[in-house]
Amino acid sequence: MCYPAQMRWPSYLYGEKMMLLPELRKLADSNELISIKRDCHDEELTGLISYLSDSLVTMQLFANEGEYEGFAAFEFSQIEEVFWGDREHKAIRHLIDSKQASKPIELESTDFASAMAELNQQHSSLCLHSSNDEDSYDIAHIEAFDENWCKILTFSTMKTLSRAHKMIKTELITRVVVDSPYQHSIVELHSSDY
Repeated sequence: MCYPAQMRWPSYLYGEKMMLLPELRKLADSNELISIKRDCHDEELTGLISYLSDSLVTMQLFANEGEYEGFAAFEFSQIEEVFWGDREHKAIRHLIDSKQASKPIELESTDFASAMAELNQQHSSLCLHSSNDEDSYDIAHIEAFDENWCKILTFSTMKTLSRAHKMIKTELITRVVVDSPYQHSIVELHSSDY
């Protein structure tokens, strides 16, 4: 488990959020399978915490069948609920343990914007989820971004297999996922001549 060097407690963590970070650290250190519900989406993310700070969370994501679904990064402040330890989590964990799990991706970044840039450098594509509709997302490569806007080159669905440029407000990006099986399939189809 990685923690940023010399963690300082920001003032917003005092009070109700003061308990969350240490509890998540315990869960990460024990490699506990958890589910996180975030304020920007109704569905929870289930997985293993890879990195945790007061501004960034990264997780290996898993489906209910124990299948690896990719590596996600999102802002710590999005967390609304965390749950673990029930029969469902234990069953999923058993299925994960019976499969060859991917290694977590290592990042040097300690905040979401830096993590997004670092993941973009490490990978040919990212899944960019936005607050408008987190169920739909862009599989894309970031060509440029600043604190206000993000210019991406998208990979479209299997139906069209065409690429397009798109501008999206940076503040709307709520989660970045890399290394998902679906993402790999779409990128592979774009690069093949069938």
